[in-house]
Amino acid sequence: MEIPPAARSAMDGFALAAASAPGRLRVVGAVAMGQPFPGRVGPGEAVRIPTGGVLPAGCDAVLPIEEAVLRGDELECGALESGDAVTPPGSDLLAGELLMHPGRRIAAPELSVLATLGYARVPVFRRPRVAVISSGDELVSVDRVPEAWQVRDSNRYAIAGALRAMGAEAIHLPSIGDAPGALLAALRAAVVEFDAIVLSGGSSVGEHDETPEAVAALGTPGAIVHGLKVRPGKPTLLGAVGGVPILGLPGNPSSSLLILDAVGGPILARLCGMEPTLTAFSARLGAPVRKRRGWTWYVPAALEQGPDGLVAQPLALRSSMTSLAARSDGYLALGEEIETLAVGERVDIYRYAHGGSPTA
Repeated sequence: MEIPPAARSAMDGFALAAASAPGRLRVVGAVAMGQPFPGRVGPGEAVRIPTGGVLPAGCDAVLPIEEAVLRGDELECGALESGDAVTPPGSDLLAGELLMHPGRRIAAPELSVLATLGYARVPVFRRPRVAVISSGDELVSVDRVPEAWQVRDSNRYAIAGALRAMGAEAIHLPSIGDAPGALLAALRAAVVEFDAIVLSGGSSVGEHDETPEAVAALGTPGAIVHGLKVRPGKPTLLGAVGGVPILGLPGNPSSSLLILDAVGGPILARLCGMEPTLTAFSARLGAPVRKRRGWTWYVPAALEQGPDGLVAQPLALRSSMTSLAARSDGYLALGEEIETLAVGERVDIYRYAHGGSPTA
């Protein structure tokens, strides 16, 4: 079907045949919304019509109400051309036109189109169920006051919120300590129930870190990568068992969200049936950046409106800062070959797939 299926008025006014103008026309009725106009409008005749009203037979133009001079039922009309103030059939959607490719996320605009076309049900990919597991003897629940040697288990809530914003169904599993075998037992239960697993903490090179061994013990291929040449996020772990991806994130709050976005984002997109995409926009650098050659750096940045456009202010790269991700609007992805960037250089800012600050 075409949208609109018939010619409609683009303005409040009078519908008529353009060939009848200029001249004086007799107003013979009115178009009612939701009702067909009875009969045909003849030469020298016009009918009142609201915005969106279907043009009656015999009409091919609309005289806007602001231009109309009406005396009783007599309308004075200037020259018009066929199609004036008319929305033609198919001007919005044409029959056979491809509107949405597979993998497109259905949001409010897509829902409007589907409803307009009469699709009450459409086949979709279900949201992947992702288990969130945090580990560490230092963790306490958020409703407890931590001792000096303890921290609240806040990462799991940030990770779960990010996963939901990225299209997944995030499920909290109980936090586990550093007791031998605890992580392996939790993973064995999770791989048979969930589509993916995200681990918070426990992916470093610490003495008590059993993550690589636990993932390897689950099955093939097990731990694929443990350690990336990136900052932050060096201790990141990537693994899989039976088609279930496992992502081990650093324990530092800002590192965790950055790696979830940069590394986990493409994995999650595939699980959601979408093509991995990066949303970037251009800005000028507001402060110099120096980094180590041979490493990829993800640098959080806050955006400001400058006199010549957006300015990206790189934030201090202290991955342990909980507030860093909340204060940033996105991040710079600086490749291995880059060592320095000067003030004013044009850079790409990547938006967080999970949302992030609303500044931009």
